[in-house]
Parts: sequence; structure tokens; C-alpha cells
Amino acid sequence: MIRHRNVASLIAGTRTDFALSGDDAWTFFHSSAFDFSVWEIWGCLLTGGRLVVVPYWVTRDTELFYELLVEQKVTVLSQTPSAFAQVIEVDARLRSPLALRLVVFGGEPLDVGMLTPWFARHSPADCRLSNMFGITETTVHVTEQTVTPADVAIRTRSVGRPLPGWSVSVRDAEGRILPPGAPGEIYVGGAGVALGYLNQPELTAERFQDDPYGGGRIYRSGDRGRLRPDGRLDHLGRLDNQVKVRGHRIELDEIRNVLLSHPSVTGSAVVLRYETPGDTATARIDAYVVPGGTALSTAELLSHARGVLPDYMMPATVTEVASIPLTINGKVDTAALPEPAPRETAPERTGQTATAAADQATGPGESGDPLAHQILGLWRQILNTDIGPGDNFFERGGNSLLVIRLLREMRDHGLPRVSTQDFYRNSVARQFIQLVRGAQG
Repeated sequence: MIRHRNVASLIAGTRTDFALSGDDAWTFFHSSAFDFSVWEIWGCLLTGGRLVVVPYWVTRDTELFYELLVEQKVTVLSQTPSAFAQVIEVDARLRSPLALRLVVFGGEPLDVGMLTPWFARHSPADCRLSNMFGITETTVHVTEQTVTPADVAIRTRSVGRPLPGWSVSVRDAEGRILPPGAPGEIYVGGAGVALGYLNQPELTAERFQDDPYGGGRIYRSGDRGRLRPDGRLDHLGRLDNQVKVRGHRIELDEIRNVLLSHPSVTGSAVVLRYETPGDTATARIDAYVVPGGTALSTAELLSHARGVLPDYMMPATVTEVASIPLTINGKVDTAALPEPAPRETAPERTGQTATAAADQATGPGESGDPLAHQILGLWRQILNTDIGPGDNFFERGGNSLLVIRLLREMRDHGLPRVSTQDFYRNSVARQFIQLVRGAQG
């Protein structure tokens, strides 16, 4: 539960430093269910700016979004690092004149190394890049770090100093304040701290506390960090099993509990991996399950999970194991888990009907079809797995960022341009091949 005055304090704490004014044009890019949108909407309207509402399908097509930035002369842009990485790639290719003067990063950790090609084209004197650590429970943003080429060179992990009106401390497991340089849990106090969780008094009492050091009401973030002697904060990840995937906050234990609720599962572990280390677009959730006495169908298990979990929390792979390996402390030994089972291509999927199999056989295959061969090859390259004509891009581990990457690769290979909207409507390889064939004329 967030008071209106918390949002007013957020804008008051950033207006002067960011020079926010009626001359600015902002994008409203994110879902209203994502706290970043609170910053986009009210940061703009409370400072007299012009708010550009980005259509849903434009948010899914980076080239169209880039064109919108140019046409609308957007000056203030808020993005997750994963999304801005796609903007950087399009900007390097199209090289159109941008009016951007401020880019605010949030929603997930920033690897500053990704900004190297941006700084090669854009001076930090013309466009300020601001990395902001924040939490929904403390009203979107907490700290601010202006990122420079020098920060990129040293690969800084700093998320900066607290905003005016906010406070940050790093504490041990007993809640005692730690000195600079010592890692511990990040506590946040000040103007942004929420009232608590609606109708969840126990969780509110656990996370929101009165500061014994006289700092008022404070929030235990569950994030790990350390303070530098100059007051800046280094963010070191999570203390618990919570992760962020493309801006979504995900509790891996919540996915595990859903899998355990299936009657044929007696044990489970869920981990986050990157098919390409450091590439957030390749983040995937891998699930491991211990089957009970009855036969376990992966398709049935995923169907069970899909009835409870949103799409962004669905496991990309499910691997059966005899038991879940544990450390000496009784925790899941993620290093001892096997490589995830390869995702089956459509012809071998459990439960496929004879009609579907026959349809698969008569669909466009690779033999004697150069276009099908080329497209399926690109799908395999992007998804890093075997692909058949009957496979669905998203069921094989695809996501919105990989869609953009695939469509860019297609253009680089001389194939017709396909909109993201058309891709989502034709996400089975066979359908997509026919769509591209029709576009070729």
C-alpha cells in the first residue's frame, strides 16, 4: 500500500537533479502492473511533460519503438537494461537523430558493459544515463547513479547514493548496521516506505519495521549490498530465492511449490540459468522434478503449472531426476544438478495425435525447401535447441527479446521484414514459414 505523498516525494526528490520540465516528452512504455509505470506516468505529468502512450505491439517491436522515439522527439526514456540493449542495436543500425537527454534504467540489474556501443555514438554530455536501484515497497526508486564511460571501463556495480528523502543502510542478520565495505542486507528508510502489504499483516510485520537506530519506519529489502566510503551503494544480488527476469520479480520457490502440488511429483528444484552468460535475453527457468510412483508426463505437468503461473514464470525445461541433490547444510546443491533435458521437438511430443503427426509430415520441411531450411536454422540458432516445423517458438524457450533478435537476424539475412504482431500470430514454425513465403511474393 503506497500513499500518494510517496509518489509526490519521489518526483520532488528527482525533479531538480534531472531538470524535469514541461519541455520533456516521456514514454509510457511499461504495463501499469509494473511499478516502473508509476514513475513514467507521474514523473511526466507532475512536471508538466508530454506523455507518449506506446501501443502494445510497438513495445514488442524495437524498430517501431525506435521510430516512435524519433518521431515523437522523446527526451526522457525509462527502460529495463534488457529492453535498452535492443534499442542500442537498432540505433547502431538506423542511426536516426534522437532527442533523448535522459535514460533511466530500472527493473533489473544493469551490466554497464552493454553500454559501450551507446557511448560510441552518444556523448554523456548530450544524454545522461541513470541507473536507479529501486523496490516497489519503497516507491519505485531508491538510489541514483549516473553512468559514464569511465564507469563502463571499470565495470562498476554501484547503484549510487540515496535520493533526497530516502535513506539506505546495510545490516547483518541481527539488524545491526555494518561499516562501509561489509556486505549485508539492504534496508531502506525515508519518504518512499510503503504502509505495508494489503491484508498480509504477518508479512508486513516481517518486512516493515521500526528502526531501533531512530531512522523511523524501514523496509528490509532482501537484497544484498555494501556501502562504499563515499556513501554509494553496490548492489550484490538477492539474499533469498527471488530473481528478476526481464523486469518481472519472480520467486523460484513459488514455481517449485506449484510443481510440488502435482500428485505425481515428490520433489522439485527450480533454478535460473543463462544460455549465454551475461545475456539477459537468454535467461530461462529450468525445473527439476522427482517423479512419484505414477508415470509423470511433462506435458501434463506444464499444463498443471500453466493453470496457476503467469507465462513469465513458466519453466522453459523440465528434467526428471532420481533425487534433488543437497549441500551439507541441507540446501539444494544447484551445482550438482544435471544439465536440463533437451526440449523435444514437435514430432516426439507426448500426447501428439495421429492427425497432428500427419499434418506435421505434410507441412513445409527442410528437404528441398531452402526457405524452410533457412528459417528453421535461424530458430535453432536463436533458441539453441532442435526445432521442427511443428514447434511453437515460445514453447521452445522463446521470449519477447528473442523474437526481436530473430526478426533482426532475418533482415540481416535478406528475408522480408515481419512485424512482431504477425510473429506472435504465427509462432509455430510451419505457420511462420508460410507467412514469410507469402511476404516474398
